Amino acid sequence: MTRVTDCQLPSGNLGFSTGHQRTVSSRATGVPGSSGFSLIEVTIALGVAAFALIAILGLLQTGLTSQKATTEQTAATSIATMIYSDLTAASGTSTTPQLKIDLSSAPPSPQTIYFSEAGKPTGAIGSGAVTASRYRASVDVHPAATTSKTPTGVRILVTWPAAADPLPSQWPTKQAGALDIWTTLDRN
Repeated sequence: MTRVTDCQLPSGNLGFSTGHQRTVSSRATGVPGSSGFSLIEVTIALGVAAFALIAILGLLQTGLTSQKATTEQTAATSIATMIYSDLTAASGTSTTPQLKIDLSSAPPSPQTIYFSEAGKPTGAIGSGAVTASRYRASVDVHPAATTSKTPTGVRILVTWPAAADPLPSQWPTKQAGALDIWTTLDRN
């Protein structure tokens, strides 16, 4: 049986050429000034990265909120444009062709129309349209006197969400957002 102390390693080159000698890195020897990062440097770097990531996530939330508000304003503008186009297409009639807005000499105020999130009319008052709608349009028509050549005044108020103020016979007072347009029509 051979003991550990009896084993001998050959002395000499061990097969390495003289240009390729093994060296022990200063990192392994614990000598200061070695290449690499200390634990404190890594901790500081992670802290800076975490701070930057939190700032980016905060901006992401702001961006999403702005994007939602922009989408709602765009849809409300599209609805107001649809109502205005319908009003201008009703020359000489007492109701508009598409949305059936009353243009008689004494129309009710406001006239309420509900719209889906895609900007499509969802139905008449009392048909369950309030719960299935995202937008509510309230239209007030001030017809001109029949003997004068004055324009017809129109107020279009688009609010959202539609269910926030479900009384269609009153002007909405509770809403998350609104688009209010005042215009005139030449119906003479």
